[in-house]
Amino acid sequence: GKLRYHPRPLVSKDRQDKPLNDYCRPGFLIIGQGKCGTSSLYHYIVGHPRVLPASEKQIHYFKYYSTHPMRWYLSHFPSATTYLASGALMTGEASPGYLPYPDVVALVANRMPGTKIICVGRDPLDRSYSSYRYNYINPAIEKLKKGHERGILGKQPDEYYQQFLFSFEDMMRAELKILRRCLAPNGPGELGARRQWASTTWGRSVYEQRSRQNRSMLVDLDGQCYGGFVSSKVPRIQWAELAAQQPGKFLNVHNLHLSQAMIGRSLYTYPLEWWYALFPKEDIYFVCTEEMKDKSGDPINEVGKFLGLPSFNFSGVVSEGMYNVGGHKGYDHVTTWDQAHAEQEQKEEKKRIPISDEFRKELMEFFKPHNERLFELVGRRCNWETLGDAP
Repeated sequence: GKLRYHPRPLVSKDRQDKPLNDYCRPGFLIIGQGKCGTSSLYHYIVGHPRVLPASEKQIHYFKYYSTHPMRWYLSHFPSATTYLASGALMTGEASPGYLPYPDVVALVANRMPGTKIICVGRDPLDRSYSSYRYNYINPAIEKLKKGHERGILGKQPDEYYQQFLFSFEDMMRAELKILRRCLAPNGPGELGARRQWASTTWGRSVYEQRSRQNRSMLVDLDGQCYGGFVSSKVPRIQWAELAAQQPGKFLNVHNLHLSQAMIGRSLYTYPLEWWYALFPKEDIYFVCTEEMKDKSGDPINEVGKFLGLPSFNFSGVVSEGMYNVGGHKGYDHVTTWDQAHAEQEQKEEKKRIPISDEFRKELMEFFKPHNERLFELVGRRCNWETLGDAP
């Protein structure tokens, strides 16, 4: 089950027994997206002298632990005494699992109105490829090395396992096919979302308001666009054709909800529209991942202004590097900028992303309207290559 991958954070019993007014509520949530630099952004923000960190970065309360009382959640943040003694103005957390789920949006709005919401987004093609490496290739190789798959040797070099894995292009084409169908006007994404959420207490007013304003219907991309489990060989319906064409290949990794949605989770506008439906526009801020590499720290200072923090020179914090890039586990692994220049191949990365020119062009054309819809929603633009100018 899901909880296996999100072990319950350990918080001492006495912390949980304090009255609620002994706790500080988080002033901001970084809600995602995964593989877009949420760890780095969180570290930069808590580098401000008036911000205190949570006891851990990904608490995921509103997704996995919401049946626990608020006291349990708040016990992950500094106590009021610590807070006052330090002169802090704010604390917050980052849980990339919050972004995609309408019920999470409703819970946050209900239990923590007034919280500032921050979302980070990265060039969609880059994010999709990063997700392919991190959520499919790496876990698949790790699993195959254990030697439990018939006909596949264990404990071999990584290269040996490539022959048993689907290419990035294969996986993307399979997903693109189901997304085109799901995201069509009056398609399963819209209709399924309406069926699921329009009759809830919070959903009713959201749908009525959108209908009055004649606005496009909301899409529950994660909840409605991906079919269920078929078999261990075909863990998702979108891969049925692939598995039939290339039967010797391996798909059954952990975290299927991430490997099924490499493209879907790069379409930031759909999940964000739910947040904009339940939070005031001025309480949501969108950060382009690429800007965080600006060592002057100016883009982070803009985030600080949005949070109402006193001006601060973030360049010292930003110059330490990026956090948890390249699949490092844990949330405190720093990669210095010098090391990251090996990643300046990120610029070259696009050339290295292994897809045909023809499919790259198709992806660019697919992403372009979704990016434009996002920029209109958040009121700013990101400098992404997937703006439709195919190479």
